[in-house]
Amino acid sequence: MGIAVLFLVNGISFGSWLPRLPEIRDQAGLDIATIGAVLTASGIGGLIGSATSGMLVRRLSPRRAAIWPAAALCLLMPLIGLAPGAIVLAAVIGVAAIADSVADVGMNALAVRAQMARGRSIFTRLHGLWSLGSLAGGALATAAASARVPLPVHLGVVSAASIAGLAWAATTLPPTEGTPHTRPRVRLALSIGALGAAVALVEGIPHDWGTIFLTDVAGVPAATAGTAFIALSGGMLVGRLAGDRVVDRFGTHPSIYGSLALVALGLVGLVTTESHPVALAALALWGLGVAVVFPLLYRLAGSHRGFAEGSGLAALTLGSRIGFMAGPAAVAAITEATTLPTGILVAVGVSLAGTAVGVLTSLSDGAGPEAA
Repeated sequence: MGIAVLFLVNGISFGSWLPRLPEIRDQAGLDIATIGAVLTASGIGGLIGSATSGMLVRRLSPRRAAIWPAAALCLLMPLIGLAPGAIVLAAVIGVAAIADSVADVGMNALAVRAQMARGRSIFTRLHGLWSLGSLAGGALATAAASARVPLPVHLGVVSAASIAGLAWAATTLPPTEGTPHTRPRVRLALSIGALGAAVALVEGIPHDWGTIFLTDVAGVPAATAGTAFIALSGGMLVGRLAGDRVVDRFGTHPSIYGSLALVALGLVGLVTTESHPVALAALALWGLGVAVVFPLLYRLAGSHRGFAEGSGLAALTLGSRIGFMAGPAAVAAITEATTLPTGILVAVGVSLAGTAVGVLTSLSDGAGPEAA
């Protein structure tokens, strides 16, 4: 139960400030170019946190690496609403991203231990709780903005409630010890990082380009283009909440390959239509398929016998953050020379193939128990 609270609180933290980004921008007095540069600090912080998270999990233990950075993230949240300018805001967001990355690896390392102890899949439901937390945080932020609740008050309340949840979770989590340092396997780490980048493209591109596809290709008014996000997120939530049953029945690797096949069907359905309803159905199918891929890769990387505890997770998350940052540019570059459907098809199609090969070559051997 304590691990579930960690995932839920992390999702709430993520969803609580992004919907109020326009207010954050205005309070800090930033223009579009400057807010873009400030948000880049989040990506840089995420890379730094991911690169150091494996070492911190080993030295601190998964329990401490999950709780302490999560508490730091919660404490930093009100400062986002108080930042007086670009430099301070970038520093706060960058440090928060570092804390979030370490907490991400720490709580997934705890989840690996819990799943091994239970002998059944729990990863997709835990990531489903993160999705629920993110949606709840976003809904609360939207309501707070509509009610004109000041940013520091809103984020302060969320911070206090989240810290209370973390404190309770800490009392339920058993102590964990750090693990000895082992010789790094650079080639394996690089291959798992590349796998993380490929999956990030598969998951991130429909989030980045779904609404634009509806307006530019399906001719949907901008006011209803957000239905792309709803369809995709709805499919992902259903897939994550139901995914553990599928994994327990068919196994981890067959579930991943089946999920990639659903994504491929959704991809083809999307890029070959100009119909709004068909596009939404394709995005929902895409979300349903991709929902379990990252959770299961976390499971496989976190239990891989070729890594010290946390190191496989760190490699996967570092690669995924690079992929999420590179995805929009990749589609844009291809689209400039062709069309948006072609840009999405090529970028995601190559990434799907890379994911299938990566799972087969990097994670087919060395996985821990219950991974087959």
